[in-house]
Amino acid sequence: MREVGVLEAKTSFSSLIAEVERTGEAVTVTRHGRAAVRIVSIRPPGQDVSGEERRELAEDIIAWRDAQPVPDGFEGMSWEEAKRLTRDEDDHG
Repeated sequence: MREVGVLEAKTSFSSLIAEVERTGEAVTVTRHGRAAVRIVSIRPPGQDVSGEERRELAEDIIAWRDAQPVPDGFEGMSWEEAKRLTRDEDDHG
């Protein structure tokens, strides 16, 4: 099992995740030479997500999004309007 220090883990977190997903081998993160946490894959290496799993996940995400309260002043606003409003504030902020 590979070990990396906290600083290396911080600077290469995305690549560590990709490595764990690709190989299935856990990576232990150490702090001051002692094991602190372990990055592990939730799936065996090479196991892809099926189309049905993707569809179910997308449906769950949409259901969660739709259940969130709409902030005052945003009722009925389209996504395009919200993005335009944000851009306008950034330009004049």
